[in-house]
Amino acid sequence: MTVPLPPLATVVDVQSRTDVELTQAQQARAAVLIADASALARARVVPFPDPPPETAVGVICTAVIRALAAPPDGNKSETVGGHTRVAAHEGGGLYLTDDELDLLRPAAPGGVGAFSIWTA
Repeated sequence: MTVPLPPLATVVDVQSRTDVELTQAQQARAAVLIADASALARARVVPFPDPPPETAVGVICTAVIRALAAPPDGNKSETVGGHTRVAAHEGGGLYLTDDELDLLRPAAPGGVGAFSIWTA
């Protein structure tokens, strides 16, 4: 039996990154989303760095706050008066963007990358 890995953030981390006071129900949901986002990050970034990068807490919290802000009814857009809000990600819910995943990956070792060789 494997021991579950600890989450990459806490509910306190999420709360400290938003101006909205989370209700008890939102805090409970945030805890579940943190565990899910942590597992998702570890599944998408292989091998996952140990220790986790300094960016991990912020990336996980961003994904959780985004999921908490998603309309609960699954709507992709809403209009109130002359204002329309459209979700940036059709899947809604919990996800990590490519940029967020890049922030979790180890930096390439020195000397790796694009370069030019002058031949003249």
